[in-house]
Amino acid sequence: MYPILFRLPEWLGHFPVRSFSMMVLIGVLLAGRWAGKRFKQIGIEKDGALDEFVFWVLITGFVGARLTYVAVHPDVYRNIVSLVAVWEGGIVSYGGFFGGAIGGWFFARKHGVPFARLADVGLPALSLGQIFGRIGCLLVGDDHGRPWDGPWSVTFTGKPESLIPPELVGVPLHPSQIYLSLMNVVIFSAALWVWKRRRFDGQVAGVTMLLYALGRFLVEFTRGDDRARGIYGAFSTAQWWSLVTAGLAVLLLLFMRRRSESQPA
Repeated sequence: MYPILFRLPEWLGHFPVRSFSMMVLIGVLLAGRWAGKRFKQIGIEKDGALDEFVFWVLITGFVGARLTYVAVHPDVYRNIVSLVAVWEGGIVSYGGFFGGAIGGWFFARKHGVPFARLADVGLPALSLGQIFGRIGCLLVGDDHGRPWDGPWSVTFTGKPESLIPPELVGVPLHPSQIYLSLMNVVIFSAALWVWKRRRFDGQVAGVTMLLYALGRFLVEFTRGDDRARGIYGAFSTAQWWSLVTAGLAVLLLLFMRRRSESQPA
């Protein structure tokens, strides 16, 4: 485990450079670069548009991720500031997904681009970024798996500032973080394949959403952080959201396909 990669020199405050933050930064930079190359293809040519898009999606995404976490864990609420205190940890990826969608919707309206067309770029970029973000989770022990003495199980050493529970230090676990990272590799690869063959706006976004929902639903069965995820009935919070997302993805694909067929060539 490497919660802290290194610390800056003392004259810079001995500030810790955290592995999770570094992996998220790498993911954002690569995802932004990929998206930027496709902005002109969807009709966005204004200088600085990519930076604006990334800024708003990140802001609304983090707020959505934090608010969802507070909704699942109301005990963390202390005051208004705690609602958006993402620096304290505690975020939910599905909340970030829908929060980021709000920022993307406003951006699409401002630049006169159909939201579904923008989503065809934004969602694959999100999958690309999560490939690295989930590796960051592994490095800090977040989103850990259930005890499992399998051939590719992982164990954590429990270094200071790690997020692995003390009782699971040294216990073989499912590498759920790696499952999620590999899942996003598959999703991004599939999105690239569909992108080259897309026939209507929203096709890439719908496929990306559907694959993510199905993959996330299955990987959740290997997760061991039940308290952090929130369990309601037979499924976790993320699994319930996965079912909703899968339904929305199917509706999006059907609606946008029918809409494209009804419009004149």
